[in-house]
Amino acid sequence: MLNSLFNLHTMRIKFEEPVDIIASILWTVILLFLIVFNVKGAIRIIFGLPFVIFIPGYLFIFLLFPGNEEIDIIERIALSFGLSIAIVPLVGLILNYTPWGIRLESVATSLSILVFILATFAVIRWHGLEPSKRFIISFEINLPENKVDKILTISLIFAIILSLILLIYVITMPREGEKFTEFYILGPSGKAEDYPTNISSNETEKVIIGIANHEGKTINYTVEMWLIKYNSFLEFDGKNDYAKANITIPYVPKTIEAWVKASEDDSVYSKTYEVEDYKKLGEVYNDSGNIVVRAVEGEIGYIIDKIKVPKGFNGPFVLSILSKVDNNTLNESVWKAEIYEGKKLKWTYGMKANEYESANLYQYKESPTWFFDASGSYEIKIYVYGVVDLYIDKISIMAKRGAIGRNWPNEALMVFDGKKNGLQIGYLTKMENGKQSYEWFNSYIPRDKKFHQVVVTFDNGIKKCYIDGEFKEAIKIEGEMLECSGKLIIGGDYSYFFGGIDDVRLYNRALTANEIKQNYLGNVTTKGMIAWWSFNEGYGSIAHDSVGSYNATLYGCEWAIDGIADMWFMDKIEVKLNSTKVNIEKEWEPQWEYEYSFKINKKGLFKLAFLLFKGKTENFQKWQEFVDEKRIENAYRECHLWIKVR
Repeated sequence: MLNSLFNLHTMRIKFEEPVDIIASILWTVILLFLIVFNVKGAIRIIFGLPFVIFIPGYLFIFLLFPGNEEIDIIERIALSFGLSIAIVPLVGLILNYTPWGIRLESVATSLSILVFILATFAVIRWHGLEPSKRFIISFEINLPENKVDKILTISLIFAIILSLILLIYVITMPREGEKFTEFYILGPSGKAEDYPTNISSNETEKVIIGIANHEGKTINYTVEMWLIKYNSFLEFDGKNDYAKANITIPYVPKTIEAWVKASEDDSVYSKTYEVEDYKKLGEVYNDSGNIVVRAVEGEIGYIIDKIKVPKGFNGPFVLSILSKVDNNTLNESVWKAEIYEGKKLKWTYGMKANEYESANLYQYKESPTWFFDASGSYEIKIYVYGVVDLYIDKISIMAKRGAIGRNWPNEALMVFDGKKNGLQIGYLTKMENGKQSYEWFNSYIPRDKKFHQVVVTFDNGIKKCYIDGEFKEAIKIEGEMLECSGKLIIGGDYSYFFGGIDDVRLYNRALTANEIKQNYLGNVTTKGMIAWWSFNEGYGSIAHDSVGSYNATLYGCEWAIDGIADMWFMDKIEVKLNSTKVNIEKEWEPQWEYEYSFKINKKGLFKLAFLLFKGKTENFQKWQEFVDEKRIENAYRECHLWIKVR
């Protein structure tokens, strides 16, 4: 079976039988013995890894190439690893569709049968070849004649042997396992499904709480149950979101209050272009001291070209063009604006001659709201049709941020325009004399990811603006506001809002500075209040008015949460558990589980939080109110459910 030849410089070992096949079978038998007798530890890992990642592929290669001329030993070994990695998952896939499933016993048995079958047919094919053509294991080491080289070679062999010994030592030495605690909640059926997430007020529900101690020592645990209410608000995307309230009373609101936050993605600023710098067709013209670009009747083509929108514009914007014509009687297009994203035409809008209120009077024409992407590259072009003399003065990109009003342009109670300083506050109304009152305060809401209280009042011809409880400025106007019975639009009047809106309140009187300050501090004044949408529902398509019956229907806007509003202590459980070991080879088994029943006597969207602490904790009074986010942060583990309570 074994032939060996030694001399002073060469050592050759040559086997005459397929010892590699025999070794593979013996290796498999030893591993099966270890599994059957539940021998654990490093020895099973040492025998298990080659069995999975090498032996099946090696035997399959031996079956395909039993001779010594088809492939060399390096290719044979490399292909053995690759085929094993392909064969073993395939066996697992097949087992997954059998009654035995993917388990240690089923996988070991299946691979062992496969090994024995491959080995049998491989040996049969190997014996069918001439002895000189059979693949056999042989070793040949040529020792160098030079004494120094011989010492180096022996040292190298010694280093390899030492490395193997160290590798075996690292594998076989016991390692301290990870210390941790399992903490989980299950549905009423004991599975991770069918959680009670949509319930009625005062309806009793239950979940199962589970703990498993793998910390290596006995531990006292405490599980605290808390009901948490977060501040909810409405989030608007600036495209077509709004909420419409069924408020048709003929009041003239003298105070409107809202908590608003600019979107984090909003660049909130505008830009105006002097068109003479971008003229392509027509002429630069001095129109009574105002420099404009004029295209006379008959000139057709691009009068303005290559207006680049600066990088960084992000969010909803409108394009506004200031122009005039010398003849406003024709029902024909005068100009067309084109906006390109890269080389692709993205948006267009235009104007006809008879859309001008009068000839030779400059007038703005605004586009629909378009959503710019900060990563995009935009360019504006203006095309003229040559039907009349046209004068173009300015082109503006405007960050109009509508907020709250009724039947714009008759009444827009609170609006915003995006500027570099943030959101500029406006109070745009129609007066009893029929004139529009477009008042913009020199006050801004910063883009700082925070909500800010904004209040505007109107009384005795004076409009006032307050931010975060502090008076900012006043504007005097003539006349009284026109009563408007249109339905109130939140987030969609004047333009679409881009950001968050919370706590909208209307009053039929002008609040005093002290009352506004108290509202900011949370001591809300109710005298003269017409409506109050607090947006504390957190879900659904209706925002309820807590004062009257002017509930608002949501169209597109989404609920969002921002910080904890309140916490109620519900219960706690104390349990002492010994440490257990994790057995990854057996089915998971719970150590401690508790069926917890609860009912919630409030309505809205809540988080039912289960907080796990090591050791005992202080006692709290049930249903006592807290606002303590650190309570959650200091917990060792947390599990929770979001629950809608009707």
